[in-house]
Amino acid sequence: MTDLHFSDKQTVEIYQLEKLNQILKVAVQASFYNKLYRDIELPLKSLDDLRRLPVIDKQALCREGEVCKKSMYTRKTGGFYEFSTGGTSGRMSFVRYGLDEFQEICNGSAYGLMACGITPDDVVANCVRAGAFWTGFLSSYRALEIIGCSILPVTDNQPVEKTLEYLKMMSPNTLFGISPTLVHIAQEASRNNLKLEIEKVAFASTPLTAEQESYLSSVWPEATFHSAGYGAAEAGPIGFQCKYCTGTEHHILQPHCIVEKSDEGAIIVTSLIRGLQPAIRMKIGDNIEWMEGQCECGRTSPRFRLLQRSDELIELQHDSIALEQIGSCLGKFKELAPVFQVRIDLNGEETEIIVRVEAADCDAVDDYQLSAKICECLRNEIPAVGANRQKNRIHAFKILIIPSGGIPRVQTTGKIRRVIDKRFI
Repeated sequence: MTDLHFSDKQTVEIYQLEKLNQILKVAVQASFYNKLYRDIELPLKSLDDLRRLPVIDKQALCREGEVCKKSMYTRKTGGFYEFSTGGTSGRMSFVRYGLDEFQEICNGSAYGLMACGITPDDVVANCVRAGAFWTGFLSSYRALEIIGCSILPVTDNQPVEKTLEYLKMMSPNTLFGISPTLVHIAQEASRNNLKLEIEKVAFASTPLTAEQESYLSSVWPEATFHSAGYGAAEAGPIGFQCKYCTGTEHHILQPHCIVEKSDEGAIIVTSLIRGLQPAIRMKIGDNIEWMEGQCECGRTSPRFRLLQRSDELIELQHDSIALEQIGSCLGKFKELAPVFQVRIDLNGEETEIIVRVEAADCDAVDDYQLSAKICECLRNEIPAVGANRQKNRIHAFKILIIPSGGIPRVQTTGKIRRVIDKRFI
């Protein structure tokens, strides 16, 4: 098959409509979709008809639990992978992929890594954690195998000091991992004055913030930084970055999915590879905006920019706090690492907010004068905790500076729960 990412719109639509109707034909074998589509005429005549299908909210599926998800299975026999989702939300649930579908995930991941510049000549230190039921560990290795590069299975399953020993010993030119892991490695390398010749950094799972990329660039100034791909366990692979994509910009992985944007800006994804547990018009919790014009790489596949996640906006009584506001302020202090966590508690009818931030400099830990300066900066730059503090009924607003790696990681993946909101528990 020709590369759909360089094809004209009509060719893409013909391919996607055929794949979509194949998925729908299989989907109605599951009781969930059979009931959902009982009044809808299938097959669809055009991609525009996709809008006649109901949107599925993954949060609603999580609330209904595993019984609902099992009603989405189109078969009960045959090989499959079972993966988990919800590691950072604290609500772990499971999804199934057929063995052939998982291979397609890996093919899509490999395409994205090659598009952003990973080649067979690279020596890649894979620092993804080998976590139970996590797609990242298996799919990353399979994708790197498809590319044909040299793979160092470093993982993130040992102390960072040991990781540095391996990196010093093996001298990779490319690092692959999630953002908190990459930052922790960079912190330790800087602290030990270890000069690693890193040329490429591929980050998975969660985007690098501007502050994180700035910090990593200061440690590895020759490196380029690219997303290893954008996707969701519920929906599969969605987007990839080419060499010209920056920040949270992605091309749509057109053979694998159809992407829509709701009136409110939410991304809606239909997988074209998931048949065992179809994901059709699923809201996955991110907001996007479309990018205009054609990319310099020559690909015709549409591009989108990921915006703030709904769970990265802390709603208060009068207004709200965006995590990027906090990150921007913390990035002004060289003593800090770009890794933080916000905890919100209730004290009677008032709110307490604690921002825990990891130190880049050991001397910064428990530095109360520095904490006071950070607190003042946040109050000046974020109205919700400054000018509007009383309106938001904030009883206490504290900054705690803790050692590098001091914020607990999700055991399975190594990710960080950036917001712990105890108000609704």
